Amino acid sequence: MRQRSRSFDAWALDYDTFRPTYPQSLFDHIAARLQLPADARVADLGAGTGKAARQMARRGWHVIAVEPGEGMLDVLRARAEQEGLAIDARLASAEDTGLPDASVDLVTAGQAFHWFDKVRAVPEMARIVKPGRGVAVFWNGRADDRSKLLAAYTDLMARYLPEEHVDRRVPGRESRAPAELAEGGYFDIDDRVELRHERQMSADEFVGYAFTASQTRLFVDADARERLEADMRALMRAHFGEGLILVPYDCDLYVGQRTVKGIRA
Repeated sequence: MRQRSRSFDAWALDYDTFRPTYPQSLFDHIAARLQLPADARVADLGAGTGKAARQMARRGWHVIAVEPGEGMLDVLRARAEQEGLAIDARLASAEDTGLPDASVDLVTAGQAFHWFDKVRAVPEMARIVKPGRGVAVFWNGRADDRSKLLAAYTDLMARYLPEEHVDRRVPGRESRAPAELAEGGYFDIDDRVELRHERQMSADEFVGYAFTASQTRLFVDADARERLEADMRALMRAHFGEGLILVPYDCDLYVGQRTVKGIRA
């Protein structure tokens, strides 16, 4: 898992180029649920190239982006500068942020929570959140059940990857995230919220997206990559011809409020 989590540094620019962003309704829900001020202070853990951090900064939130990968952080800083966004980007981990106690209104993890050492990260998340504020973890998942192309793509990947590394999207499959966030009694976690959105992509963009997956990079060698790319392009032509393809996503969100236990005396 650690090898996979840190492997993203090697293709940070591709990750930023081809991975989807998040629906604005995601941040609307978080703000309303936790009654965040307009100038909320946010710690975005495992911030990557800043996909979520930049969206939150555009809302006027003061974002501290915490990321353990130097390659990802370099792209985040460059993108923020290009977009005129003031993001405090720091090289640190979710388990040891270096932030003061009760210093943020919100701590987030977008597309990253599953990489954390939960036993250490969850108490750290609680430590840095102000009393009465909270946490939000979220991720985009391909909606295979709403796309014949995506269902066929998952079956295709099963021919190239070990079964345990095939990213199968099963509707309604229970996530461990709420239990892990609630472990130790630091947060009261709401039920799952699902936010649907979609993205139009060219064939080249979809191929680029496919190769931002850590398992694809690590388990598909150069020769197999050429065959896989040819197979993907044939699949896209079969479903969408030579035009743009439509990729639907389900964005899963869990929001929680810090409990009394999360408050250091």
